[in-house]
Amino acid sequence: MTRMHAFKEGRESMVVVILKDDMKKDKLPKALKEIWYKVVCIVWPTHPEIPYNSEEIFYAKLCIALSDRRIRISLIKATYSKINDQNANFLNAASKNLTSMPDFLQNSTTYLLLCGNFLQVVPVWSFQKLKKLRRLDLSNNLLRIIEREAFAGLVELTYLNLKTNKLTSNSLQKNIFQDLISLQYLAINNNLFNDEYTFLQAEISRVRSLDTLGIDLRGRDQISKCLCNLSKLQELQIWGLTGQTFSDNTFHNLKCLKIEILSLDSVISLAPDTFISLPMLRTLRIKIIQRLARYDIISSIFNSFKVFKGKNMTEISITNNPHRNGFLLGHTHFTVLQKICLQKLNLMGDSILGIQFGPFLRYGHEVNCLKELNINLMFDNKDSYVFAFCEFKHLKIIRIPHVIVRDSRIRGKRSTENDVSYTFCLPETLEQLDFHSNVKSYNRRRIANLTILNGSNLKVVNLANVTLRDCDGTINGIEKLEYFDMSGFH
Repeated sequence: MTRMHAFKEGRESMVVVILKDDMKKDKLPKALKEIWYKVVCIVWPTHPEIPYNSEEIFYAKLCIALSDRRIRISLIKATYSKINDQNANFLNAASKNLTSMPDFLQNSTTYLLLCGNFLQVVPVWSFQKLKKLRRLDLSNNLLRIIEREAFAGLVELTYLNLKTNKLTSNSLQKNIFQDLISLQYLAINNNLFNDEYTFLQAEISRVRSLDTLGIDLRGRDQISKCLCNLSKLQELQIWGLTGQTFSDNTFHNLKCLKIEILSLDSVISLAPDTFISLPMLRTLRIKIIQRLARYDIISSIFNSFKVFKGKNMTEISITNNPHRNGFLLGHTHFTVLQKICLQKLNLMGDSILGIQFGPFLRYGHEVNCLKELNINLMFDNKDSYVFAFCEFKHLKIIRIPHVIVRDSRIRGKRSTENDVSYTFCLPETLEQLDFHSNVKSYNRRRIANLTILNGSNLKVVNLANVTLRDCDGTINGIEKLEYFDMSGFH
């Protein structure tokens, strides 16, 4: 009767089935199998010693299943009728206030967004009908439980994002990822894995196809040797415990792997030997945690770079240094960098007060690999560093935007005393030059005659919000320019 009325009234998703026995789907009664993908299934707590099958969790899931189903169903219908009408491979159900996993029609969807909702449970066989699914984003939910075989059938899934939830080791069951035989990207960082952390790493180590992994690293826990099973792993993203210091002990067990890309979040300090166990490292991205960063954080970071002496590096990035730790980019920093064959240097949002001309000039003269330079300046009255650009032989992109510029607007009659008339050269390889300001800046100088040497390959110039006194004057040497941004000019 339940089956008949559910189909007749279109209320299949209101049916709640409680399983008291551990049975496979093919053993279910035929009448139940016909509507199985449209019902809510909850397993009876027959094994109270197992955390994910405790009586407390059972009743929590039951309450979720019974709580105001009408509102939830209307939300799901409103969302998915629109998406299904598009008949697209991309389903966007992000930030739709969903509190339970919706029912999916059998289709060829390859990318499913469920991030930013209020999902707490990923039930068994949630995606059984999405056989072609390749990317699944469940980040920024309230996930506490992932049931056994929740990802069953997703043999083509290559991307799984579970970060920023409330998952613990008790949330996962053994072999939870066993069906994901094609998975290449797994992000499960920024969760609550403060206990049984080795269990999580053991489960991850079974996914032999992974090449990118994002995980938490809490307190005294270190990366387990079991991750050596991930022979294809090349990129590692670490979300550290607040106040944690990274050292060689952190990555000692990764000597067995060829990690090429490493991202560290919530850094307050680095030991000099932090990266000594990662000889294949080519890209390093460091994000500082502002409120706890030590006063010598920048010095400790650059000291840790000394292990890269003589090596080829694709990118080094440092971001989020707090204002109280503002510093001049000078001799101690460029001395370390010029000993590395670095292609991209990214120092954005680091409270850099200025660039010392001499050390910058020597760095440009010595370095042979740098192709992209991104430096975010807080404030610098002296712009002499622009005359050092010519020393760089391979630069293609220069971005040095100003974050804060003092208002030195001159009111009244214009004077020619501060007219700009000079010549400076760029690297012959340069294609993009960015001097924009994020806020309006006022300069008492005006362009009179500006000549740029070696600007024949320059295609993009950005001077947005950098307001000179007027436009009188000429700029020579950039005849092949394709894009010029001077928006915000008054």
